[in-house]
Amino acid sequence: MVELRRPRRAAFLLDAPAWRWTLRRHRVDVLHIPAWGVPPGLGLPVVATGYDATPLRFLSPPQWWPRRRMVMALRSLRRATAVHAISAHAGAELAALAGVADSRIHVVHLGAGAPFAPAPRPGVPAHLLFVGGLDPHKNVALLATMLGLPGSDRLPPLVVAGPAPPSSGPLAAAIAGGRVRFAVARSDGELAELYRAAVAVLLPSRNEGFGLPAVEAMACGCPVIAAAAGALPEVCAGAAVLLSPDDTAAWRDAALRLLADGEHRRALISAGLARAGELTWERTARGLVEVYRAAMRDLS
Repeated sequence: MVELRRPRRAAFLLDAPAWRWTLRRHRVDVLHIPAWGVPPGLGLPVVATGYDATPLRFLSPPQWWPRRRMVMALRSLRRATAVHAISAHAGAELAALAGVADSRIHVVHLGAGAPFAPAPRPGVPAHLLFVGGLDPHKNVALLATMLGLPGSDRLPPLVVAGPAPPSSGPLAAAIAGGRVRFAVARSDGELAELYRAAVAVLLPSRNEGFGLPAVEAMACGCPVIAAAAGALPEVCAGAAVLLSPDDTAAWRDAALRLLADGEHRRALISAGLARAGELTWERTARGLVEVYRAAMRDLS
């Protein structure tokens, strides 16, 4: 197996000739494209990973050209010999919205590995935690609104671990008011420490192709409260509290119950650890090898 990088100066429209030159040079049998569009006419089996159809559902990002490029990349999945969908939900979205044939879709879940594992930590959990970007479909504004509801003063602060703090909106106001703290996890180890110190990780997203923070949290022994939307019910598989992404009071009540009910918290932790044990990168790798074999059979 070899990792290939197309020439840095290759323009979007020159991807196909750049790839053909690279593939001939390295004598590649099957190509896996994990994070961008599929060029035409490569002349060999191609496996492409499709994460979800969020750009088609939520018009994200808002800028026209970046969004257009994402749409083109999603639709280019139709050129792949086999499409690796990271969840059954993502596969259904790609079939319905990007026109990928059902027969070409293979579901292989993602996983969590080291350093996401339970570890002793003195003291009581110190915060609630959200991990991810701040795109509108992530629905983080629900959490900022939750902290303003009656009774929410009994909740610990919310830590948002993301790429950059917001400059405006409800979350920015909550940060200014001291109820929300923004954190940058510079490594997986730092992120694992945030999970272990949390009462729960809160994932109110309206759509996820997978929801990797849910698996990472469960692997660290952190309870998960997630939206009953997208792939999150599939990924959590009964090991999380699932709520409507619109019922703000229900999110407050679920967090308060985790603080007050030790038995409920221990049950969620136990179920989460069991579920995380089923979602590992080793299992992902074995599943992808089978997808590669299927792609090679389809073009043999």
